[in-house]
Amino acid sequence: MNKILIVCFLLSGTAAFAANEKNVKSTVQHVTVFTQGAQVFRSSAVTVQPGTTRLIFGGISPSVLASTIQAGGKGNFIVLDVKHNIRYPEPPKESEEALPAEILKETKRLEDSLITLGFDRDDLSEKEKALLLEKNMIQKNKLALGEGKSDSLAVLKQAMEFFRLKLNDINAQLGRIRRDGQRLQVRTAAVNARLNDLKTYRSNIPEKKYEPVHEVWVTVNSMEAVTGLVEVSYMVSDAGWTPSYDLRSGNTSAPVQLTYKANVYQRTGEDWEEVDLKLSTGNPNQSGTKPELPVWVLNYYFPQRTYSGADATMPAAAMESKADKDLQKQFNELGAAQTAAHYTQVIETMTRVEFDVKIPCSIPSDGTSYTVPVKTADLPASYTHYLIPKLDREAFLVARVTGWEALSLLPGSATVFFDGTYVGQTMLNPMVLDDTLDLSLGRDKGIAITRNRLPSTERNKLLGNEITKTFTYELKMKNSKSGKVNLVIQDQIPVTQNKEIKIELKEKGAAMYNQTTGMLRWDMTLNSRENKTFGFSYEVTYDKGRQLGMY
Repeated sequence: MNKILIVCFLLSGTAAFAANEKNVKSTVQHVTVFTQGAQVFRSSAVTVQPGTTRLIFGGISPSVLASTIQAGGKGNFIVLDVKHNIRYPEPPKESEEALPAEILKETKRLEDSLITLGFDRDDLSEKEKALLLEKNMIQKNKLALGEGKSDSLAVLKQAMEFFRLKLNDINAQLGRIRRDGQRLQVRTAAVNARLNDLKTYRSNIPEKKYEPVHEVWVTVNSMEAVTGLVEVSYMVSDAGWTPSYDLRSGNTSAPVQLTYKANVYQRTGEDWEEVDLKLSTGNPNQSGTKPELPVWVLNYYFPQRTYSGADATMPAAAMESKADKDLQKQFNELGAAQTAAHYTQVIETMTRVEFDVKIPCSIPSDGTSYTVPVKTADLPASYTHYLIPKLDREAFLVARVTGWEALSLLPGSATVFFDGTYVGQTMLNPMVLDDTLDLSLGRDKGIAITRNRLPSTERNKLLGNEITKTFTYELKMKNSKSGKVNLVIQDQIPVTQNKEIKIELKEKGAAMYNQTTGMLRWDMTLNSRENKTFGFSYEVTYDKGRQLGMY
């Protein structure tokens, strides 16, 4: 008896709980987008009756991570339970209402036409049968067969005239019936062809897919009827953002303006319309468990031995030397080896930073990247013109940017503009140790340089086969710009690894010289409209019987 009462109580409780289910229409209010994944926040104002109520939030993303679902809210109620549910809707029965009205109307008309044409064919068939029967009766008449006994020739002539006229009339009617039948066949074929086209159109209509519906069930309890706000949040995959940058400079006396942009994408199955967007440099997929450093045991290498032939049947103990046995004993005393999982970890050197986007954003669920501006900063920059006259006569403007490492940037591509003109692409990588970023801003035709080789001199040693050649280069440069510029000029002399060849720098002026690489560098300032000439020379001593490969 007690068991029966318990079952009845459970059944009545289940029915009462089902009666308190309530579908809630919610909207996405806020989204935090990580570099991989996103956290979605939904909310809705609800009114619940006294007792326990299950609030059903529909339209949840199919890529929801069920273990991350949370619920809360504001109001005089208690959140009892939160769970993820997948509902599989049954597709409705097929209905003709899905087809356009014109298609339905024409299909009905053609079907009626086929019925009418069928009746017409039946009428013609019956008429044809009647005429054929009449014709057959005439042809089988004894007078027509010449078997009749006629008293006079006049009667026979009248009978033959009657048969001829009657058969001609029957044949004419049969001809008309056959022509009408042929026309009916043509019309019937045309109607059937059109009906087949309409059926093909119907079969080509894509079948509507009824995907599983993801829901969040929030069970709340209230002592009285209350109105409150219920909030639901959950993590989704198939979303993220990547950084990109614009670097702009107006002139050589202005700072470089950095525009931080986020390329946000999502394929979560739910559109984010006019949501408050927050961008985070964190990675929620990163493990937060502190790794344990295992004991590192150092010992001699113990190679694994393989045997073949007759030795393959020998016991392993018989083949081991005493040293091998001792070493094996040491191995047996060691603990179990760690697996590779103990040494695998994700390394994150960047601190977590979040950027609140001040304006509402809309990101459809189409996988397309949408650009969202993050921030803009002016970075200190020094501008230098680099000239390499051995390779090019024109100067290259380079901006040396500092201060960018303090902006919590992520590695990404940067588009460079100078004086409103696109220059090219570069990479920003905050992982590098250098705190200065060199940006090539293109050629500057206002500064030019020429490199001329002066006649070389030779001198032979009185003793031996060595000859010494002196090479001299003259560099001439001009600043045609309206302002003073900072210049770096790079050139070189050859280096050798052959001890029989000797190279000596004779004249370098104010250049810095790297003896290992042979590089020469001049750092100088050139005023507006100023010309400057300088140069360098070096000597090469080598065997005069051999040719140098320096040209």
